[in-house]
Amino acid sequence: MTQRDEGDETRGRATAWLLVALVFAVVSPVTAALSRSATDLWFTFLVVTQAVATGLAFGIPQWRQLVASRREATAEEREIDVRVETRVAMNDALDPVLRLLGQLALEDDPVLRDQRRAQAIPLVLLTAAEFIGPERARACWFRLEAGPPMTLEPDSAAGRAGSPTTTFVAGTPAGDAAIGLVLADEDLLCVDLEAAPPPGWDQAKDRDYRCFISVSVIAGDTAYGMLTLDAVEPDSLDAEDKALLRLMAGVLAVALSIP
Repeated sequence: MTQRDEGDETRGRATAWLLVALVFAVVSPVTAALSRSATDLWFTFLVVTQAVATGLAFGIPQWRQLVASRREATAEEREIDVRVETRVAMNDALDPVLRLLGQLALEDDPVLRDQRRAQAIPLVLLTAAEFIGPERARACWFRLEAGPPMTLEPDSAAGRAGSPTTTFVAGTPAGDAAIGLVLADEDLLCVDLEAAPPPGWDQAKDRDYRCFISVSVIAGDTAYGMLTLDAVEPDSLDAEDKALLRLMAGVLAVALSIP
C-alpha cells in the first residue's frame, strides 16, 4: 500500500467516525424531545438512549483525539529509535576504519604501513556493503592507472557474490565518463539501468544489478580510483546512500594518501 493509499484510508476512517458522532449528537436532542410526552418504559428507554447518545457524541471525538495523540507519540518514539539505531550502526561501521587510520598514521615501519594501507581497501568495501543500501548490496573498488591509456581497473569487491569485470579505458565512451567522474571528484547515482542508463553505458552486457552509485576516491589533486555500490533491485539506492558512500570514499582516500 502506498503512502497516498494509507492517507486516503486514514481520512476515510476519520470521516466515518465523525459521521457516527454526528448521528449521536442528533439523536440526543431528538430523544430528549420525545421523552417529554412519553410514559413508563418508553420514557425510561428514551432517557437511557439520550444519555448514551450524549455520552457517545461527546466521547467519540475525545477518543479519536486521544488515539491521534498516542499515534503521534508512537511515531516520534519510532523516529527517535531509528535515529539511535542509525547512530549506533554508523559508530559500529566507522570505528574499525578510523582505528585503522590512526594506526596507519602512527606507524613508523614502512613495511607495516604498507600492510595497513592495503587493509584499508577491503575494510572500507566490507563496511560499505554491510551498512549502506539494501541487503545483498555489493561494494567494488576500481584502481586508477595512469597508463597510457589511463584506465580504471577492477580490483576487489565485498558483499553480494561476484566481482567487477569491467575495465574502463580512456578514449571509449564509458571509460571517458567513468575516468572523468574520478578526476573531477564527482559522483553518480543511477536508480534504474534499464530505464535511465548513464552516458556511454554498454546496455548489451549482462549485469546482475539494476542500480548503482559511483563516487570518486581522491585526495587533493591525487586521484586513486572509484568506489561503487550496486544493488539487485531498481530504486533501492538513494541520495542518502550516495552521501554515505562518499563518506567511505573520503576515508579510503585519507588512508591511501598517508605517506
